[in-house]
Amino acid sequence: MAEHRLVEGQMTRLRPAAWGFSEEELRRRYRWSLDDVLQYWSGTIPGARTFAQFENTVRERDWPRDGKRVSYGILTKHNELVGMVSCYNLGSRDKSGELGVYLGEKQYWGQGLGTDAVIAFLRHLFRNLGLEAVYLHTYESNERARRSYVRVGFQVTEKRRRFSPRVGYHEEVKMTITRRDFEWLHGANTATAAP
Repeated sequence: MAEHRLVEGQMTRLRPAAWGFSEEELRRRYRWSLDDVLQYWSGTIPGARTFAQFENTVRERDWPRDGKRVSYGILTKHNELVGMVSCYNLGSRDKSGELGVYLGEKQYWGQGLGTDAVIAFLRHLFRNLGLEAVYLHTYESNERARRSYVRVGFQVTEKRRRFSPRVGYHEEVKMTITRRDFEWLHGANTATAAP
Protein backbone atom coordinates (compact mmCIF):
# COMPACT_ATOMS: atom_id res chain seq x y z
CA MET A 1 0.00 0.00 0.00
CA ALA A 2 1.04 3.58 -0.57
CA GLU A 3 2.42 5.83 2.13
CA HIS A 4 -0.19 7.23 4.47
CA ARG A 5 -0.41 10.97 4.78
CA LEU A 6 -2.48 13.87 6.00
CA VAL A 7 -5.62 14.07 3.85
CA GLU A 8 -7.40 17.40 3.37
CA GLY A 9 -11.15 17.70 2.90
CA GLN A 10 -13.05 20.94 2.44
CA MET A 11 -14.02 21.19 6.15
CA THR A 12 -11.89 18.47 7.73
CA ARG A 13 -8.44 17.00 7.66
CA LEU A 14 -7.65 13.36 8.29
CA ARG A 15 -4.54 12.35 10.19
CA PRO A 16 -3.25 8.76 10.08
CA ALA A 17 -3.75 7.07 13.45
CA ALA A 18 -0.32 5.49 12.94
CA TRP A 19 1.13 8.93 13.66
CA GLY A 20 -0.23 8.66 17.20
CA PHE A 21 -2.43 10.79 19.44
CA SER A 22 -1.68 13.19 22.27
CA GLU A 23 -2.75 12.15 25.75
CA GLU A 24 -5.61 14.67 25.57
CA GLU A 25 -6.79 13.12 22.29
CA LEU A 26 -6.53 9.59 23.70
CA ARG A 27 -8.59 10.66 26.74
CA ARG A 28 -11.17 12.14 24.36
CA ARG A 29 -11.34 8.88 22.41
CA TYR A 30 -11.66 6.92 25.66
CA ARG A 31 -14.56 9.19 26.70
CA TRP A 32 -16.24 8.46 23.36
CA SER A 33 -15.85 4.73 24.01
CA LEU A 34 -17.88 5.09 27.22
CA ASP A 35 -20.77 6.91 25.52
CA ASP A 36 -23.72 4.53 25.06
CA VAL A 37 -25.29 6.63 22.28
CA LEU A 38 -22.06 6.63 20.25
CA GLN A 39 -21.55 2.93 20.85
CA TYR A 40 -25.10 2.19 19.70
CA TRP A 41 -24.98 4.17 16.45
CA SER A 42 -21.38 3.40 15.50
CA GLY A 43 -21.49 -0.33 16.01
CA THR A 44 -18.30 -0.68 18.01
CA ILE A 45 -15.93 2.05 19.13
CA PRO A 46 -12.74 0.55 20.56
CA GLY A 47 -12.87 0.65 24.34
CA ALA A 48 -11.47 -0.80 27.54
CA ARG A 49 -12.32 -0.95 31.24
CA THR A 50 -9.67 1.63 32.13
CA PHE A 51 -7.87 4.42 30.33
CA ALA A 52 -4.54 2.59 30.81
CA GLN A 53 -5.92 -0.51 29.05
CA PHE A 54 -7.36 1.66 26.28
CA GLU A 55 -4.05 3.45 25.77
CA ASN A 56 -2.17 0.12 25.59
CA THR A 57 -4.45 -1.51 22.99
CA VAL A 58 -5.84 1.23 20.75
CA ARG A 59 -2.78 1.57 18.51
CA GLU A 60 -2.92 -2.08 17.42
CA ARG A 61 -6.67 -1.74 16.92
CA ASP A 62 -6.28 1.40 14.78
CA TRP A 63 -3.41 0.13 12.65
CA PRO A 64 -2.86 -3.62 13.04
CA ARG A 65 0.35 -5.21 11.79
CA ASP A 66 -1.57 -7.45 9.39
CA GLY A 67 -2.33 -4.41 7.20
CA LYS A 68 -6.06 -5.11 7.03
CA ARG A 69 -7.12 -1.81 8.62
CA VAL A 70 -6.15 1.83 8.27
CA SER A 71 -7.59 4.45 10.61
CA TYR A 72 -7.48 8.22 10.56
CA GLY A 73 -8.45 10.84 13.10
CA ILE A 74 -11.04 13.32 11.83
CA LEU A 75 -9.90 16.84 12.69
CA THR A 76 -11.47 20.23 12.18
CA LYS A 77 -9.41 22.73 10.19
CA HIS A 78 -8.30 24.01 13.64
CA ASN A 79 -6.83 20.53 14.37
CA GLU A 80 -9.41 19.54 16.97
CA LEU A 81 -9.97 15.77 17.01
CA VAL A 82 -13.72 15.20 16.54
CA GLY A 83 -14.00 11.61 15.27
CA MET A 84 -12.45 8.64 13.53
CA VAL A 85 -12.72 7.03 10.10
CA SER A 86 -11.35 3.61 9.19
CA CYS A 87 -11.22 1.15 6.37
CA TYR A 88 -10.94 -2.46 7.45
CA ASN A 89 -11.29 -5.93 5.98
CA LEU A 90 -8.93 -4.61 3.33
CA GLY A 91 -8.73 -7.18 0.58
CA SER A 92 -5.80 -7.11 -1.80
CA ARG A 93 -7.43 -9.63 -4.16
CA ASP A 94 -10.68 -7.75 -4.75
CA LYS A 95 -9.29 -4.28 -3.85
CA SER A 96 -12.14 -3.47 -1.49
CA GLY A 97 -12.60 -2.50 2.13
CA GLU A 98 -15.28 -1.75 4.72
CA LEU A 99 -15.82 1.80 5.96
CA GLY A 100 -16.39 2.72 9.58
CA VAL A 101 -16.87 6.32 10.69
CA TYR A 102 -18.12 8.26 13.69
CA LEU A 103 -18.05 11.78 15.08
CA GLY A 104 -17.47 11.58 18.81
CA GLU A 105 -18.06 15.27 19.47
CA LYS A 106 -21.84 15.55 19.21
CA GLN A 107 -21.84 19.35 18.80
CA TYR A 108 -20.52 18.71 15.28
CA TRP A 109 -23.34 16.35 14.30
CA GLY A 110 -25.48 17.63 11.43
CA GLN A 111 -22.91 20.14 10.16
CA GLY A 112 -21.53 18.09 7.26
CA LEU A 113 -18.17 17.21 8.81
CA GLY A 114 -18.83 13.47 8.67
CA THR A 115 -19.86 13.64 5.02
CA ASP A 116 -16.82 15.77 4.19
CA ALA A 117 -14.49 13.36 6.02
CA VAL A 118 -15.94 10.35 4.19
CA ILE A 119 -15.54 12.04 0.78
CA ALA A 120 -11.92 12.97 1.55
CA PHE A 121 -11.18 9.48 2.89
CA LEU A 122 -12.75 7.73 -0.10
CA ARG A 123 -10.76 9.92 -2.49
CA HIS A 124 -7.59 8.86 -0.62
CA LEU A 125 -8.58 5.17 -0.62
CA PHE A 126 -9.36 5.16 -4.33
CA ARG A 127 -6.59 7.42 -5.62
CA ASN A 128 -3.68 6.68 -3.29
CA LEU A 129 -4.37 3.19 -1.94
CA GLY A 130 -5.78 1.66 -5.13
CA LEU A 131 -9.14 0.41 -3.85
CA GLU A 132 -11.88 -0.26 -6.41
CA ALA A 133 -14.90 -0.45 -4.05
CA VAL A 134 -15.79 0.45 -0.47
CA TYR A 135 -18.80 -0.86 1.42
CA LEU A 136 -20.32 -0.27 4.84
CA HIS A 137 -22.98 -1.69 7.12
CA THR A 138 -25.42 0.44 9.10
CA TYR A 139 -28.74 0.11 10.87
CA GLU A 140 -31.68 0.74 8.60
CA SER A 141 -33.00 3.00 11.40
CA ASN A 142 -29.85 5.20 11.29
CA GLU A 143 -31.46 7.74 8.98
CA ARG A 144 -28.90 10.52 9.60
CA ALA A 145 -26.00 8.28 8.56
CA ARG A 146 -27.86 6.78 5.61
CA ARG A 147 -28.69 10.27 4.25
CA SER A 148 -25.00 11.18 4.52
CA TYR A 149 -23.90 8.01 2.75
CA VAL A 150 -26.40 8.59 -0.07
CA ARG A 151 -25.07 12.17 -0.50
CA VAL A 152 -21.59 10.69 -0.86
CA GLY A 153 -22.86 8.23 -3.49
CA PHE A 154 -23.23 4.93 -1.64
CA GLN A 155 -26.05 2.70 -2.87
CA VAL A 156 -27.92 0.03 -0.94
CA THR A 157 -26.75 -3.36 -2.14
CA GLU A 158 -28.23 -5.62 0.54
CA LYS A 159 -30.69 -5.62 3.45
CA ARG A 160 -30.92 -8.29 6.10
CA ARG A 161 -32.25 -8.96 9.57
CA ARG A 162 -29.48 -9.43 12.15
CA PHE A 163 -29.12 -10.07 15.85
CA SER A 164 -26.57 -8.54 18.20
CA PRO A 165 -26.50 -8.82 21.99
CA ARG A 166 -26.38 -5.03 22.35
CA VAL A 167 -29.44 -4.12 20.22
CA GLY A 168 -31.28 -7.39 19.66
CA TYR A 169 -32.88 -8.04 16.27
CA HIS A 170 -32.48 -5.20 13.80
CA GLU A 171 -32.49 -4.48 10.08
CA GLU A 172 -29.03 -3.94 8.64
CA VAL A 173 -28.24 -2.25 5.35
CA LYS A 174 -25.12 -2.82 3.28
CA MET A 175 -24.16 0.11 1.06
CA THR A 176 -21.41 0.19 -1.56
CA ILE A 177 -19.63 2.75 -3.73
CA THR A 178 -17.19 2.01 -6.54
CA ARG A 179 -14.21 4.08 -7.60
CA ARG A 180 -15.90 4.82 -10.94
CA ASP A 181 -19.13 6.05 -9.32
CA PHE A 182 -17.20 8.15 -6.79
CA GLU A 183 -15.09 9.82 -9.46
CA TRP A 184 -18.18 10.49 -11.58
CA LEU A 185 -19.90 12.20 -8.62
CA HIS A 186 -16.97 13.98 -6.97
CA GLY A 187 -14.13 14.06 -9.46
CA ALA A 188 -10.77 12.45 -8.86
CA ASN A 189 -8.78 15.46 -7.69
CA THR A 190 -10.89 17.92 -5.69
CA ALA A 191 -9.34 17.39 -2.25
CA THR A 192 -5.67 16.76 -1.79
CA ALA A 193 -3.49 14.45 0.21
CA ALA A 194 -0.71 16.54 1.68
CA PRO A 195 2.80 15.03 1.58
